[in-house]
Amino acid sequence: MTSLPNADDAKRLAAQKSLEFISDGMVVGLGTGSTATHFIRLLGEKVQRGLRVRGISSSKASEELAKSLSIPIIDLQQCPEIDVAIDGADEVGPGLALIKGGGGALLREKIVASAAKRFIVVADSTKVVKRLGKFPLPVEVIPMASTLVARKLLELGLASKIRRLKTGAEFITDEGNLILDCASVEIQDPDALAASIRRIIGVVEHGLFLNMAEMALIADGAKVVTLCK
Repeated sequence: MTSLPNADDAKRLAAQKSLEFISDGMVVGLGTGSTATHFIRLLGEKVQRGLRVRGISSSKASEELAKSLSIPIIDLQQCPEIDVAIDGADEVGPGLALIKGGGGALLREKIVASAAKRFIVVADSTKVVKRLGKFPLPVEVIPMASTLVARKLLELGLASKIRRLKTGAEFITDEGNLILDCASVEIQDPDALAASIRRIIGVVEHGLFLNMAEMALIADGAKVVTLCK
């Protein structure tokens, strides 16, 4: 009897499926996080077998991993348009609305996704929700403004706290900012909330990725289900 894949196996299964959208000569956006790491490793295997692609990374961690696997890395100054970006998500809601940023790379992830002709999400079935908000919504902020932003978020009904490392030190993003993680709350209107957060002075970016993903490849048991808008 064949056992069903565990969560990590499911992530790899979804990442494997996404390779079908990669072809020779492409510029590929490389996501950040556990599922994206599977994709980068699998892509690296194909590169080592002769696939010619160039990658644009969404974090220093993804860039270092890609380079270690011989994936050539460029930036948006060298090539302002990405053929396809592959990344994970912390939540996948109706209409492919997403919460991302659990790995702390939401700003660069959103830049990479916005520069891509196609943005494809890879995830396991536990990430699919009927309504966004169970996963804490990350908001990247200028350090000087963290207290101000936290107060303004509370006025929107979002209690937040500064993300910290296991050592207790503040988590610092690749861009030198802080992240405020908002407590779990059902998000009734993601578009309205995104607009309200963006109006707060000191906010750099938020983890709501709306109207960006073209499809989501969801590993459900031993199969991969395709979700489209």
